[in-house]
Amino acid sequence: MIDKAIIEQLKKDVGNELAVELLKTFVNESKKTVAILTSKNELSEIEMSAHSLKSSCYSFGASDLGDTCKQIEALVKVEHSQKDLNTLLKTADEQSKVTFKKLATITENIQI
Repeated sequence: MIDKAIIEQLKKDVGNELAVELLKTFVNESKKTVAILTSKNELSEIEMSAHSLKSSCYSFGASDLGDTCKQIEALVKVEHSQKDLNTLLKTADEQSKVTFKKLATITENIQI
């Protein structure tokens, strides 16, 4: 889910042109972070990537993906099963694809 109120506030705060650039940058950088998140085995790298992505997601209205990253970040801090972690990582990967596609559509429809 995309929180459109956050996108609207971003446009209001920085203008449409800069909002589009920021959203595109968010998507491009987040794709890299998701790749790191879903390909690493070290919990510290997973935690750091989840934390970083969570913060960015909430800033750019990608609340569902942000929530999943929050769950990943919390899970790696406690004893957990690999299955639970893998499930959340798969969810994050799937959500990111949908989220980034939706954000691309939103940026295409912003009048500059």
